[in-house]
Amino acid sequence: MNKQTAFFAVTVVALGAASSVQAATLACGTPLRVSTANVANWSTDARYVSAPTGAPATIRDDYKWNGWFDPATQTHGASSGSLNGQPFAGKWLSFGDSSFVDGAANGGNTGSGTYPAVITNGDTDNGAWVAGRVTFIYNEPINIASNVNLSTIRIRGAGGFDDNTQLVVRPATPPSGATDWLRMQNLGGSYAAPGIVNEDGSQVGLGFYYGDNTLGFAVQNTFSAPTTSQGNPTGLMADIEITADCAAEPAPQPTTILACPAGSQAGDEVRVGPFTTNARDWKWTKRTNAGALENVDLPLYDSYRYRSYFNPGTLSEATTARWISPGTTDPASTDIPGVPYPAATGQSNGGVDGSTFVMNQSISVGTNVDLASIKLDGRFAFDDYGNSVYVKPASGTESFGGTYLSNGYGAFTSLTTPAIPGFERGQNTIGFMVDGGQNANSCAGGTCALGAIADFYVTAACTGEPPSADLSITNTSASTSVAPGATVTYTITASNAGPTDATGATVTATLPAALTGATWTCAGAGGGTCAASGSGNISDTVNLPVGATVTYTVTAKVAATASGSLTSTASIAAPAGVDDPTPANNSATASSVVATPGAATPVPALDLAALALLGSLSAGIGAFALRRRQRGQ
Repeated sequence: MNKQTAFFAVTVVALGAASSVQAATLACGTPLRVSTANVANWSTDARYVSAPTGAPATIRDDYKWNGWFDPATQTHGASSGSLNGQPFAGKWLSFGDSSFVDGAANGGNTGSGTYPAVITNGDTDNGAWVAGRVTFIYNEPINIASNVNLSTIRIRGAGGFDDNTQLVVRPATPPSGATDWLRMQNLGGSYAAPGIVNEDGSQVGLGFYYGDNTLGFAVQNTFSAPTTSQGNPTGLMADIEITADCAAEPAPQPTTILACPAGSQAGDEVRVGPFTTNARDWKWTKRTNAGALENVDLPLYDSYRYRSYFNPGTLSEATTARWISPGTTDPASTDIPGVPYPAATGQSNGGVDGSTFVMNQSISVGTNVDLASIKLDGRFAFDDYGNSVYVKPASGTESFGGTYLSNGYGAFTSLTTPAIPGFERGQNTIGFMVDGGQNANSCAGGTCALGAIADFYVTAACTGEPPSADLSITNTSASTSVAPGATVTYTITASNAGPTDATGATVTATLPAALTGATWTCAGAGGGTCAASGSGNISDTVNLPVGATVTYTVTAKVAATASGSLTSTASIAAPAGVDDPTPANNSATASSVVATPGAATPVPALDLAALALLGSLSAGIGAFALRRRQRGQ
C-alpha cells in the first residue's frame, strides 16, 4: 500500500462463546486494545514449586514490588498510536514473592500475601511455552480475518517488564499445519518506568496468521538467575493496541481477447492487461525434483514475503501485484508473516529453470494478430535467476524460451520481453519458469525462498486483417459458446396486424445476454420511423399503419466469455385505438443472423407462450462482462 493509501485499523467483533473466554476478530475498523487491567483475562504456563507437573499457577494482581512503577500515575506517549494521552489501563501481573513481607520492612512491597513459590524458569516438558521463561497468556483468542494484510499488523503501546520479556504470538493453524509454532519479539526489560512497545509487521514477522492466534508475554527474570519466585518477583504490566490495514481483493484478471479491432492497420499494436500475480489466480504446476520433471497442482501464497523481497506496498508507482511463493518451513524472524509454510521440494535442478507458476485464466489470441510478435510488457521480479515465459496452447505443445525476464528480488524491474514463441490462436496458458537456486524450502532461516511478482500486459502487432466473423451459433441450447471478438448481426422483427390504424405503438425487445456494446437501427413499413441506440433492451415508440412490421437490426460484439442462446423476444404493445388486443393483434417473431455479416440464418418463429418462456430464460442467464476491443495506446 503506498503512502497515500488511507490507514485502516482493526475492529473487535465480540463473538458469543460457550465459556467465559470470548474471541475477537481483527478486521477493518478500530484498534483492538489488550491490557493487564483485568487479571481474569490472563493465564500462565507456570507451575508451583510444590507441584512442577501440576495445575498452572494463579496469577496475582494484588502484589507490587517496591521497584515497579505505578501504572496509575502514567500516561501514554505519542509512540502509543491512538492511545496517546490516555491513562495506562493495567495492573502488575505476577505470582507475588514467596518470602514476601508487607510494607517498609521489606523495602515497600505491598500486597495481601502469602504467595506460594512458583517456578519461573519454565520447562517445556512440563508445559512451558518457552524454555527458561514464564509466559503470561491472554485468554481471548485474536481471530485474524481473511481481509487483513498480515504484513501491516502493528502493536503499539507501553508496559513494564521484569526483566527480559518477549512478545509471543502463537497461531492456531499456520499454513504448514503446525500446532506448536510460536514467534517471539524482544521487548527488552524495564520495570522502573514504562517501556515502549512498537512492533511493526512490515519490518518483522510478528507470527500472526489467518484464524485464531494467542498472544502472550514470556518473562525471564535475569536477577541472579533465579529459578523461582522466592525472593525474586517476576511481574508484567502491559497496555497495547493492535492495528492493521485491509488487504484489498485483487481485481479480476482481464478477459479481453488479444485481437485487433476492425480498421486496424498492419503493424498497429494491441495489448490486453494488466495481469497481476496473486495467490487466488496463480498456482504451481511443474517442478524439477531430483533431476526429474514433475507435474503438480499446488497452491501458492501471497501472504509470504522473504525478508529481502521488496515490499510492493511501498512502491512509488502503485501495483496490485503480490509476491507468489510456496513459502518456507523455517522463516527467519524478519520473514513475513513469520509462520512456517508446507514443505516443498523440487524448486530447481542445478541452476536451470525448475518451477513453473501459471495463471489460472488463459489468454485468448485472435486471428488477426501476428503470433510472432507477442511479448510481455511490464514490471517483474523473481527469486532468483534463469527466468523465462511459459506458454501452453489449449491444443499444442508447451514451450519456454530463453532467459527473457529479470533476475533478482530486490527491485521491481520494468522491461519488455523479446517476442515469446509458442502462442497459438485461441486459448493459451501462460506463466513463469523460475529457479530459486535450491531444491527445497526447508533450509534454516528461510533463505531458500522462491518467489515471483509481476504486473504486465500481453502485446502484439496487428496483421491488418479484419476480425474473424467465423461463428458457430445455434438457438437451441442455452450453453452454446460463441467465438470471442466476433460481430453478430441480430434481427428482431415485431408485427402488428391490428384492424385499425395504430399510432404510437411501443416496441419492446429483450436482447440476448451474450451481446454487449450493441447499437441498433430499425425500419418500419408504411412510413413509420424509429431510431434508438445503446446496449440493453430496446424500447421505442413507432407509428404503424395496419399490418405494419418493424425490424430492428442489432450489431454487437461478442466477448471472450460469452455463451448462451442468442434468441431474443420482441413485442409491440397494443396502441390506443385497438379495441381487441388479441394475440393476432400483438405478435412477435425473432430471428438471428449468424456467420458473416449480412448472411442471415433465420430461426423458426415462436408463438407468444414460447416467446414469453424464452424471454424469462434469457433474462435469467445474467450479464456477461464483455468489452469492446481497443487498440493499445
